[in-house]
Amino acid sequence: MSNEENQVQLPLNLPADDNSTEGLLNFFRNKIGIWIEKIAPAQIVSYDRVANRAVVKILNNAITTDGQALERKNLINIPVLQYGGGGFFFNFPIKENTIGWICACDRNIDIFKQNYTQFTPSSLEKHQYKDGFFIPDTIKPFNFQLSAEDENAVVLISEDGLTKISLAQGQAVITAENITLNGTNVTINATNITENGTLTVNGATTINSDLTATGTCTFSNKEFLSHLHSNGNQGANTGGVV
Repeated sequence: MSNEENQVQLPLNLPADDNSTEGLLNFFRNKIGIWIEKIAPAQIVSYDRVANRAVVKILNNAITTDGQALERKNLINIPVLQYGGGGFFFNFPIKENTIGWICACDRNIDIFKQNYTQFTPSSLEKHQYKDGFFIPDTIKPFNFQLSAEDENAVVLISEDGLTKISLAQGQAVITAENITLNGTNVTINATNITENGTLTVNGATTINSDLTATGTCTFSNKEFLSHLHSNGNQGANTGGVV
């Protein structure tokens, strides 16, 4: 028996609802619900990071009255949520197939997407996904185990868990294979500073605390522990660090 023969056509309404007030209300509720778009799981088709606009695919198919799945058309010119305020924001390298949620606004926002100020809607359309925004959301479980130090911390972390910034009460931890600090003047204030790995600082640096480093330390292309210098009154021409 073919798949088509197995399919059962869905009635437009429940027979039990015929000739009843409840059935009539259910019919109108379902009809209205079809046209009111709110939130749906979605996926990035393409993304312009500078313009912060995306082409978005809604992941839940529409269903026809006879039970057939109907793929929805892609949405274009959709803003992507970037958390921020006070002149600062998080900006993520969103790629194709990133999943998340499409959220429909109450009214048409075509004009708002152009001037970003108080506006009058250009149409009477309401609750349409095309007048919405995309929220990136991993949704899926993490594929790594959070460390004990992150249990009560705010964490910005890569999907593989190997690169992260962890902020807890009285503690900040940056974990990465290579860390680079860029600034005209770099000031680091902490009770204890521990550096394991490669740290590059581009700029004049002031450290107002003790610094503990595991590994070699190089100053002006000279490795600290192995370089030689004049021993002065110790009777030798050169010597190592004491």
